[in-house]
Amino acid sequence: MSETSNIAEMAEKVSEDIFKWFKWTQIPIKDLNFKCHKGAEHSSSTQEKKTHPVDTIFKYKDPYKGREIFFNTDLKSYQKASITSSSVRDALNSLARTIDCADGSEEWSKRYALNSDNYEIRGLLFVYNHDGEYHNSFTDLFKPKVGKGGKFFGGINIGNLPVREGQQIHIIEPLLIQYMRTIISDMDKLHREGLFPEKTYSFYYPDLLQHKLKGDTNQHPATIELISGPYIIIKHEDITKWCEIQKTPVVRYGKGYVIYYNRTGETSLEFIYLFDMLSNLQILRTKENKIRIRVAHNKPFDDIRSSFQTAIAMYTHSLGGDEYKAEVLRSIEFEIVEQTKTVFSTNNIGWDR
Repeated sequence: MSETSNIAEMAEKVSEDIFKWFKWTQIPIKDLNFKCHKGAEHSSSTQEKKTHPVDTIFKYKDPYKGREIFFNTDLKSYQKASITSSSVRDALNSLARTIDCADGSEEWSKRYALNSDNYEIRGLLFVYNHDGEYHNSFTDLFKPKVGKGGKFFGGINIGNLPVREGQQIHIIEPLLIQYMRTIISDMDKLHREGLFPEKTYSFYYPDLLQHKLKGDTNQHPATIELISGPYIIIKHEDITKWCEIQKTPVVRYGKGYVIYYNRTGETSLEFIYLFDMLSNLQILRTKENKIRIRVAHNKPFDDIRSSFQTAIAMYTHSLGGDEYKAEVLRSIEFEIVEQTKTVFSTNNIGWDR
């Protein structure tokens, strides 16, 4: 296998490893094109489009809609210099045409949707930085630059992408991949220490006024919206481990919540907002459930612990003498998570074949 092929395979290996932890399912059929049925509408200036690519398909059942969400996924493995507005724009244009065609394709439906009759097709652009050197904000690629005479150039105009009304494209970019890998590594570390379950954890969603949860709450995945948000709440029961001395299972850590936080924590207002949200979800109502906030942002504020403690003092003061809830707040465990980066060797990828 060539080095170029090895590089292309990196995004595939990373995505497979990541999504299973977030309770996404990967359909085993990979790298198969399907016929374009929109002809001239999807043609370029030089030739008519014959097929659309499908690198892989991930899916999950949405906790609120009860509908299966299929992600027609384009896997990209780029070095830093290749992550440009032009390359990302081309990928998004191709992906937009692909999901537009997939939505009415009998071939796509029979191959991937199988027995599903209530589903939605979305696009997913997965951008893995294989040299580990890309540290820029991905949103900068969408911002036009100012040239001579005040003229704008470059950038990606979202309004010009051929995304049909009602369809969605999501992007998982290098920093979000790093955040997800950091969470997975931390979960694994906690499990080895007897502080997190191996598999019996669930992603927490509240019942909303207009949208009630559907399905088994213990099987709910981390949706793309949750992963991209400021925090992820994971609920777990008592964590038991086999005690070799007592020859019996013992509770190593009580039931509760682990909250992975993906903001800098520069101001106490961030955490006051978080406490308010936890209070509305009634997570602060009992001491029985342990609460752990674990900051997984790639560049947390240097004095983030002061921001957190200030927020506790301010929020406690606002409770108007509710000492019980104040004790729950003061009992929250607060940690900064060690960052994890995954960079594969192209040679090692080749030996795996």
